[in-house]
Amino acid sequence: MNKAFDTYSDELISQLKKLTQLSLTEFEIQISYQKMLSEQDYRELVLKELYELNHPEIIEIINWINNYSAEKNKSISDEPQVEEKNKNRNFLLPLSLFFVSVIAVMAFLLVSKNSEPDKVLTAPQVKQEPAITEIKAVQAIKKTKLTLPAAEAEVSFKLHGSNTIGEKLAPALLVKYLEQQGVSDFLWIQGESPVERTLQYIKNNKAYAIELHAHGSTTGFKGLKLGNADLGMASRRVKSTEVLALKSQLGNLNKVGNEHIIGLDGLAVIVNQNNPIQHISTEKLSKIFSGEINNWSQLGGSDLPIKVFSRDAKSGTWDTFKNLVLKKFNRKLASNAMRLESSSELSTLISQDEASIGFIGLNYVLHNKALAISEGVGTTAIFPTRFTIGTEDYALARRLYFYTPTAASNMVKDFAQFAISQQGQDIVEKTGLISQNIKVENTYPMKDAPNKYNHYTKIAKRLSLNFRFNYGDKELDNKGKRDLQRLITFMEQNAGRRLVLMGFSDSIGAKLKNIQLSLTRAKSVERELVARGIPVMAVEGLGEAIPVANNETETGRERNRRVEVWLL
Repeated sequence: MNKAFDTYSDELISQLKKLTQLSLTEFEIQISYQKMLSEQDYRELVLKELYELNHPEIIEIINWINNYSAEKNKSISDEPQVEEKNKNRNFLLPLSLFFVSVIAVMAFLLVSKNSEPDKVLTAPQVKQEPAITEIKAVQAIKKTKLTLPAAEAEVSFKLHGSNTIGEKLAPALLVKYLEQQGVSDFLWIQGESPVERTLQYIKNNKAYAIELHAHGSTTGFKGLKLGNADLGMASRRVKSTEVLALKSQLGNLNKVGNEHIIGLDGLAVIVNQNNPIQHISTEKLSKIFSGEINNWSQLGGSDLPIKVFSRDAKSGTWDTFKNLVLKKFNRKLASNAMRLESSSELSTLISQDEASIGFIGLNYVLHNKALAISEGVGTTAIFPTRFTIGTEDYALARRLYFYTPTAASNMVKDFAQFAISQQGQDIVEKTGLISQNIKVENTYPMKDAPNKYNHYTKIAKRLSLNFRFNYGDKELDNKGKRDLQRLITFMEQNAGRRLVLMGFSDSIGAKLKNIQLSLTRAKSVERELVARGIPVMAVEGLGEAIPVANNETETGRERNRRVEVWLL
């Protein structure tokens, strides 16, 4: 029997209208709510097909309609039943019900004539075949609804490079970025290599994929050159030779529009937790990793042969260690060093062997002990902490990079921009690396520091960022340009506070000239802040005082050329 709802409420009509709108906006399927009211076959078929599309709001409405219908049926079925033996005595009942029904129908039609159009139930019609185009559309959508993994997925873009970034940080950034685009269906697919993965996702009922290969920083630049990668991940800065080789093809990779500092990492030198050694200089490290020092007893430890672990040659972690430690003292890695591609595996092996030593990103210290590192005469041994790495005072602090070609797609550029945003930096922090979100730290007087410096340690606190400059000029480096905006945002959130800027230089040149140069750099930061309404209480130039790095290397001199930021 084809019948409409016996009675209906405004709420029922409202739910049917909502269902009609959702079907149209979510799946481009047109249905008729009036026909849903009047034709049971149509209604049941539509509800069945829509339910199988598995849309949460649609399912909620369908459940409401089914409950409404069930309540109506229950009220009808609960009417008293006539016992078989009394049927003959109640033969007038059907006849009376018939007349009542006729009167009810006539009354209904009379009222319906003056009702609003969208609340009119269609008069009883001859049953028709449900050859309904919108139902066919529902079935077509259902047949093509995608599930993961998809046999064919369009590649959105490809990330190649650093294992330090690619193992944990890049996957977390990718998922969060896509979630902000309204994506909810994800699936990671493992590749042939442990450091190769693909992220498949569905958007607008279409399957896409993002390729993530984390074989090392050098492979990122090679991938960009060959066109096999759209974004390069690196745990070292692009080399000048790479900039020149790629410039005509990709644009100038060391410019602020192409180079994105996405976070900081400390290159921790780790030993087993049972090793008694607490600190070491970079020179002694170079002797250990070159094999000149080969027993822990030579350093005051146990009589155990030292086992050296190193990242593989493609790794940016290795490249950083090689340049900051081995090259600095003209040494090469020992031939018997065990080379590993995975950061996690290296850390695990050292935690299981008391004779071992290795270097790793701060995020991978895990069950080991990180040593305090000094850069030699005149510098203090500093432990790798989030603050000392954030300020880049720690000897083996390093920056993590995304590199994008000038002609990169909007999606690639949007993703890189997301990584350096406040939300992206929160993810950096959650994955164990060092974000560039500003923190505040107490400071203490230092024995050999200028009086001005020690005065501010008593009345101010230091912020976890330093502005650094390109060699010989007053121009901020790429990180400094973006840190400027971070500082402005921080001060807007801390209204009423004041800043002190303290400039420092390297030791190249005369002391008086260096003092003037450090002051000039600090004043350049002041101008940028004041122009944006950020108050600066004082600007100091302290020259080559308090070096945080060795002035004998270019890397060390770069780190000494800085402007510290203090908060009153």
